[in-house]
Amino acid sequence: MGPERRFRNKIMPELREIPNSWWESIQQIAIRGTPDILGCVNGSFVALELKAEGGHPSKLQELKISKINEAGGYARIVYPQTFEIIYKELKCLN
Repeated sequence: MGPERRFRNKIMPELREIPNSWWESIQQIAIRGTPDILGCVNGSFVALELKAEGGHPSKLQELKISKINEAGGYARIVYPQTFEIIYKELKCLN
């Protein structure tokens, strides 16, 4: 199991603890460039692209994250060292 998959397996239970949320890991059926985890928190669309420490998003991943944010969703590239900050932001989404 690779580092990104271990990271995903670690954070999915934490994400599912956020009240009024739904999460789906789409790694197995991903369309190129689509974020690894899709979700909804209090009616807000969420997309998370996971990267292992030292990993870098592709230009297509950066573009899709940007387009989701421009459309009013919450999309982030998440590294192990930034997850706690992202998690706190997600818990505050309305």
